Amino acid sequence: MPTHVSRWMQRSLLAAAVCACALNAVPSWAQDLRIALYADATGFDPHDTSDTLSYSVQSGIFERLFQFDREMKVIPVLATGYEANDDATEFTITLRQGVEFSDATPFNAAAAKANLDRLADQSLGLKRNSLFSMVDRVEILDDYRIKVVLKRPFGAMINTLAHPSAVMISPKALADHPSEDELRRNPVGTGPFEFAGWEPGRQIKLVKNPQYWKEGWPKVDSVVFYPTPEASTRVARLQAGEVDAVYPLPAELTQVVERNPKLGIARDPGIMQYFLAINNLKPALDDVRVRQAFNHAIDSRVWLRAVFGDMGTVATAPIADGVGFYAAQPEYAYDPDLARELLRQAGHADGLDLQLWTSNETSDVRAAQIFKQQLGQVGVRVSVVPMDAGARNERLWGNKDPESAQYDLYYGGWSPSTGEADWALRPVYATESWTPTSYNVAYYSNPEVDQDIQAALETADDEVRAAHYAKAQAQIWQDAPRVFLGNPDNVVGLTKGLNEVYMLADRSLVFDQANFE
Repeated sequence: MPTHVSRWMQRSLLAAAVCACALNAVPSWAQDLRIALYADATGFDPHDTSDTLSYSVQSGIFERLFQFDREMKVIPVLATGYEANDDATEFTITLRQGVEFSDATPFNAAAAKANLDRLADQSLGLKRNSLFSMVDRVEILDDYRIKVVLKRPFGAMINTLAHPSAVMISPKALADHPSEDELRRNPVGTGPFEFAGWEPGRQIKLVKNPQYWKEGWPKVDSVVFYPTPEASTRVARLQAGEVDAVYPLPAELTQVVERNPKLGIARDPGIMQYFLAINNLKPALDDVRVRQAFNHAIDSRVWLRAVFGDMGTVATAPIADGVGFYAAQPEYAYDPDLARELLRQAGHADGLDLQLWTSNETSDVRAAQIFKQQLGQVGVRVSVVPMDAGARNERLWGNKDPESAQYDLYYGGWSPSTGEADWALRPVYATESWTPTSYNVAYYSNPEVDQDIQAALETADDEVRAAHYAKAQAQIWQDAPRVFLGNPDNVVGLTKGLNEVYMLADRSLVFDQANFE
């Protein structure tokens, strides 16, 4: 069967080598790094994790075959290259030699197979098993080469292997801790740091891995994370010198940090797209004219300015412009008169009464009030229902009967941690992804979109994939299953002199190359 070697992989290998040389030249000295987090981790088994904060902490302990650089480009880490067949059903991966887990277990083809088999085993019920349901088997070709054979074509496989869940865990740790409750508290990886302890609600500590395979790294002796849910308290700790970084830095406190000469910020574009999901199953909302009216009634620029300090971009497609295979669409201009006319044409000249669900977090409630005010101007009367995360998740994601879903509108966001269009579209727009199966909380369904999303996965040809994803985005944009809002920047507060601590576009925190000047 014909194969091809990815050209971007060759470029990535060269870029990674140049980057590593440059970073090793940075003068620095060992020091402890202290970071205030917006919440606590949920555990330390990435295969059974679903929140970005936990992935962020875990990234100091574990590594993946492929990961993302600061521009969300896939780069090889524990892999050095790959080949794919033309129909994207077989991926032969070459592994990095000379790497050990921190318990001295060698990283090799057997270790990679053990981890990929675990991720693909749907009977385990791990939170990320479904992400790897397409894997049929993993074959060991030699000590440092494996072949991943899929049940069906899946062109997004390499990006999926770069997802933060797809880490390599020590096979010895997997054998020593067979229960999930044990494993989530005893993490062992190949990363720059080792797990030193977790006091839930108080702190998480990682210490330097003295046998780390990247010579000269890490540059700090330890990393301590302090869960600090209240935003102003996180910033107060940074100002007082109690911590060196705040993750994340809320937009409303950015100027406070920037005015302090001892502090600074790291600001990077994000790929989390915020939206106002519209329940497409509600009788009044199944009319595309109503949904398009909402897009013209809400001024995304006002939302971005009020909630994120104008740091970011408004939506120009159903996915953020930093996501692979993004295709720009015509603007939904803010036009209340047009919104009122579309509502009149749909038979709602007297307006609508709707319920909007959101979290009780301060900035989310602020956003909801903006939507209430702007929709009110076109005759849509909105009742805002804030709720804590647990209650919201149960009522929203746990609902097993789409027809009984109680909300009309839902304010939220989605970040595709594979960095490309498949995971930006399929979980939130495909018919197969209606909650609770996945995250299509709008209950949107269009057979043409489903067909294009699937067709894009059935080839490794990027040009063909791009064409299908462009068609899907155009149709979703026209169907307007949600109000497309925008993509805020990611901001971290830092003490001056601290380098290489920042957020990736998917909102995960990077700190593995942290160094102090």
